[in-house]
Amino acid sequence: MESLADLSDYQIRLSVGRAVRELEWFPKPSKLRELAGAEGSAINQDAEARAAWDTVTRFCSKYVSNDVHGNYGPEHGSYNDFPKLADRILDSVRRSGGWKTYKCATSEDFPFLQKRFFEEFQAWTAVEHVDSSKLLTEMPMLHLVAKSMDIPKSELQPAPMARKIEVKRVQEAPTPEQMRDRAALQKQALVDWESRRQRKRSEGGA
Repeated sequence: MESLADLSDYQIRLSVGRAVRELEWFPKPSKLRELAGAEGSAINQDAEARAAWDTVTRFCSKYVSNDVHGNYGPEHGSYNDFPKLADRILDSVRRSGGWKTYKCATSEDFPFLQKRFFEEFQAWTAVEHVDSSKLLTEMPMLHLVAKSMDIPKSELQPAPMARKIEVKRVQEAPTPEQMRDRAALQKQALVDWESRRQRKRSEGGA
């Protein structure tokens, strides 16, 4: 039931009716999808992707333009009323580069851009079924992490602050009076030192 949930009632009746008439064994869901003409078959999947690509190129050529800020999209074009594309096509365009990439692509770029569009278009169904909540490995804020993990607030200590740097005050230049006093002290120290030296010499000679 999960594998066929996206099929219409008509497709399910068609696939079961064909299976009864054409198969000799009980079909797997992939076979039922193929009989229903769903995107599960490689041929239908490729055809659907190519039809979507043609839709994108026509839409881009006619409706997509840009504003003065370099933003691209149909809302910036000359048509106020433009057709709405399917979410699958819009998501595939966004994931393969966005409208600017499509509008500015050269003829050399188109084969690579088409390949990327096909890959995103064919993977869209699987991507949409992914539970995005399982992809979140960490919360963006510390208190949300604590809430989700039941960590007591007392255990959430703030980061240690950087050691305070003591700024030393630059000494001001001495005044002339201070310079004279300092010179006098130095001169007196030299006199005292010379006096002690002479005294030691005299004592040694004696």
